[in-house]
Amino acid sequence: MNKELIINAEEQEVKIALLEEGKLLELHRDVFDKKFSVGDVYLGIVKRILYALNAAIIDIGHSKGAFLHYDDLGLQINQILDLISDNHIKKRKKSVINDFENSEKKNSINHILHIGQKVLVQISKEPISNKGPKLTTKICIPGRNLILIPFSEKISISKKIKNIKERNRLISYIKKIIPNKFGIIIRTAANNEVEKVLNDELFFLIKKWKKTLNNLIKLLPPVRVLNEKSKIFCLLRDIFNDDFKFICCNNYFLFQEIHSYLSSIYPEKTNIIKYYKENIPIFEKYGIEKQIQVFLGKNVPLENGAYLIIEHTEALHVIDVNSGMSNYMMKNCTKSERIDNILKINLLAATEIARQLRLRDMGGIIVVDFIDMSDYKQKKKLYEHLKEKMKHDRARHQILPPNQFGLVQFTRHRVRPELKKININNKQHKNAPDNYVYHLEFVIETIIKNKNHKGIQLHIHSFVSAFLKQGFPSIQQKWFLKYKKWIKIIPRDSFGYTEYKIINKNHEIVSSSFYFH
Repeated sequence: MNKELIINAEEQEVKIALLEEGKLLELHRDVFDKKFSVGDVYLGIVKRILYALNAAIIDIGHSKGAFLHYDDLGLQINQILDLISDNHIKKRKKSVINDFENSEKKNSINHILHIGQKVLVQISKEPISNKGPKLTTKICIPGRNLILIPFSEKISISKKIKNIKERNRLISYIKKIIPNKFGIIIRTAANNEVEKVLNDELFFLIKKWKKTLNNLIKLLPPVRVLNEKSKIFCLLRDIFNDDFKFICCNNYFLFQEIHSYLSSIYPEKTNIIKYYKENIPIFEKYGIEKQIQVFLGKNVPLENGAYLIIEHTEALHVIDVNSGMSNYMMKNCTKSERIDNILKINLLAATEIARQLRLRDMGGIIVVDFIDMSDYKQKKKLYEHLKEKMKHDRARHQILPPNQFGLVQFTRHRVRPELKKININNKQHKNAPDNYVYHLEFVIETIIKNKNHKGIQLHIHSFVSAFLKQGFPSIQQKWFLKYKKWIKIIPRDSFGYTEYKIINKNHEIVSSSFYFH
């Protein structure tokens, strides 16, 4: 799979688009001066104990207070408390640690932490909506090939490294060089990596951790003692591989930084980095702005004329699969052909749903209402297809088989606020005509690719018709140059502003906004 990274640096933030075969797969925003990010380490103060939830509220400087559950304390909590405890209360900490390890009280957070106590924590989930950050004391320092786990002595290795000989080589070498009281997770990127690179990275991570510990002495809580790199470098560190064919950035200083960073982790690929200096906005040049407007709305069109409807609540997301104009294409089909077409629509929808979850970073409970299928084998095929497409999702998730109502339910772990169209462009209302034109263009392009329809007519409100025809070149003329087909536009005063019908030369409706409600 060919992947591209397009980076748009603006005054207040950097937007990063990950494309796969030209399709927008992930969209990230790196806001300057952001205070709370996943991976940041804080020295905080215990503010409250939530006995009913077996959790504590930690003050790390956020207005809402950060949440630390007992399950996120980890076995290394005793060493962390020892490290940051004042001398006059160390004796009390020792008895607390004995409680944690030996007594029946060990399952209660109030026997480990107390109000006013300092604690070293790492952000595992950013503030979302009205909730504060979620924390863990299972501190980890990630690198490209290795993840350093202080206060641990466990060595783990990625399950994606399948070769037994290579697994044994990596584990054996790490055991030789790892100091006491440090654990390591060997990442997938370490596969077939030379020992010098692993050694240098381990030395760098340990040095980074020791510098963090030195800062603890000088700083008063609540305070950040270690912050993650920018989103761009985290992405390059975590996902960069041979699939990447192109990186383009419109800021020269950032371009140089990326070149320098890539030189250190993947020097043979520095030639794929390009500095963009054209007048056309970079997201517009690579078709990203158009994809944002088409694929981040409530209605998401599919290539075969079907579409998704995505509804959101705080913790639940409902996705409905609709056949759309595929209904017309199946009009003269036999029963077996219709069953096969429904499966094709569902498989295409499952592929798009997997992309939507990554693109929007949707989390919580997700319920998908696919088009009904009675055949057990087809249901199983759909389920396996969805699992296969979700394999590439780095977020933790669990998918259940279709239930008796044909619904597929799954959960997905989210660590950042969900991406919405309004986040990308705060002046969305000014771009409403463009958004609508993008949608129309996608539908027309889908019909033309289908090649079964000739003499296409677009019936649309009179004002919109005038908008599509005005100027030189008009939008209608641009469509002709792009698709080599003339789209006849018929004004209809009886239609609403966003209503349309697309009719072929046989007077058959091949698409209609009336089926989007």
